[in-house]
Amino acid sequence: MTNEFNAKRMVLAVIMLLVINGISYAADSFNYSKIASHPRLLMSKKDEAKVRKAIKSNEELKKIHNLIISKSNEMLTVAPLTYIKTGKRLLAVSREALQRVFYLSYSYRMTKDKKYLKRAELELNAVSKFDNWNPTHYLDVGEMTMAVAVGYDWLYATLQDSTKKNIQNAILKNAFATSKVEEYNKYKRVANNWNQVCNAGLVYGALATFESNPTESKEIIEEMLITNPKSMASYAPDGVYPEGAMYWSYGTSFEVMLLAALESALGSDNGLSQSPGFLKSAEFMLFVNSPIAKRFNYSDCGVSQNANIAQFWFAKKTNNANLLFEENKSMQAGTFLKSIEEERLLPAVLTFAKDIDFSNITAPTQQVWAGKGETPVVMVRTDWKSKTGEYLGVKGGSASTSHAHMDAGTFVYDSQGLRWAMDFGLQSYITLESKNIDLWGIGQDAQRWDVFRLNNKNHNTLTINNKKHNYSGEALLLETFNSPTEKGGKFDLSDIFKGEISNAIRKVVLKNDNYLQVEDEVSTNDKEALVRWTMVTPATVKILDSSSIELTQKGKKKILKVTSNFPFELKTWNSEDPGTDYDQKNPGTIMIGFESKVPANQKASFVVTIKN
Repeated sequence: MTNEFNAKRMVLAVIMLLVINGISYAADSFNYSKIASHPRLLMSKKDEAKVRKAIKSNEELKKIHNLIISKSNEMLTVAPLTYIKTGKRLLAVSREALQRVFYLSYSYRMTKDKKYLKRAELELNAVSKFDNWNPTHYLDVGEMTMAVAVGYDWLYATLQDSTKKNIQNAILKNAFATSKVEEYNKYKRVANNWNQVCNAGLVYGALATFESNPTESKEIIEEMLITNPKSMASYAPDGVYPEGAMYWSYGTSFEVMLLAALESALGSDNGLSQSPGFLKSAEFMLFVNSPIAKRFNYSDCGVSQNANIAQFWFAKKTNNANLLFEENKSMQAGTFLKSIEEERLLPAVLTFAKDIDFSNITAPTQQVWAGKGETPVVMVRTDWKSKTGEYLGVKGGSASTSHAHMDAGTFVYDSQGLRWAMDFGLQSYITLESKNIDLWGIGQDAQRWDVFRLNNKNHNTLTINNKKHNYSGEALLLETFNSPTEKGGKFDLSDIFKGEISNAIRKVVLKNDNYLQVEDEVSTNDKEALVRWTMVTPATVKILDSSSIELTQKGKKKILKVTSNFPFELKTWNSEDPGTDYDQKNPGTIMIGFESKVPANQKASFVVTIKN
């Protein structure tokens, strides 16, 4: 961070200590007397005209507008929301509330048709009368607070006074008051998406109802300026999001919603957007996507590529429309609205995109993207215009990171328009929690690591002596390669095998832009080590000889070849049915690789190539 930015944080930290201890203070981070008039969140009255103009001139933005109107019409006939928990979560209701209120409020502002106003008011009163917003799972509070805040602000001039009062009281009781309870407010002490979502929701509540709750609203905003930088620091130094692509879409979408609201209501985000690595993270998300519309889906992440709302904010903020290359491509292909992530925030796209020129978006020329930080990654994409280019994603990091798997050293590989080395991705949390799996325990012996999809044996990495990776170990990025003959990265995996071997270095590269090579160097300590090398594939597998495996899918073929200075045995492992009552089945997959016993005090080299 810059010295100026650090100085601001230090001052704010002192302020918050005073607030927490009940001591008054004079300094404010913003000039609250100049807060914008309603509507002040994202889209002012003046912005409405710009959005209308953009919709008229851009056919793709018009499709987004029409979808919001269409969805709003569907909402007119469904039952109002009620308090229904799924397991420990009210989150589904909070998210539905956010989508309904956001869409209906947008539809009223753009059409002035009172049917949307009346229905939005019905939903606002319904959720404001809930006894609580489920503070034991505070994401539920964050999203619900944003829902009622958007409706309150966007419909302020037309809401009944009784509705406004209901919302004001609900935000005070269900959001502001619960945010002070230590049992509930762990989001203040973490650096993950909870920090971003909960802070964003609370600040929306503070900005929307500022006139009626000025003291409480100031406290919420000032405290956010202390706690939110914890999450922003996760992007440093290069923009990698530790929790992976899916949670980037979630956490970062709410982060930009927060920043955009501060800018529109108070004229500044107080330097938050300049946090090291944050603006670079849009490039990270660009490279997470492969030519075949699949993600590098490490950690808790699905494999399907989706369009991201936050990218529109980054494109506007950095004046770089090329960051929307994938989103624009999906718009042109007619798949954007089917693939949009965090769909409940869709009206925000129009507020971010209204000033963007989509006419000159060009494909990236960069082929290698690497980033260090909590979860270092290297991603290679040799072709941005066709589906047949080579794609590689490889990562380091630690299992102790939020939403992480024991997958340090894992990789995915696409070639010929197909994925050959894959990641199973996440399993639905509800399916595991319903079987009483403690999915959120931490530490080496946490039950989380008994889940098939989460432990190291079922990722494209190494396992030593059939042991789980060292939970607190960290795999570091040592070197990035970007030449015509080699593109990829080298990682030090030694720490994740601490106590089992003395050293492990993995180099994963694309050779000559047309085949994959994985080199592992393993040094044993004073005892023999069993080295297991695994790769998950959707291909049909046939062991050809002692060192070669044929991979076939959709009429295309690859040969996996192993060479080593120590004996090894090629193997396959079942992955379709893990054999428990809680693990998700994985039809059409198989794990391949080899095992080798490396004597004590030896250095073993294993080189695996995957070629046509």
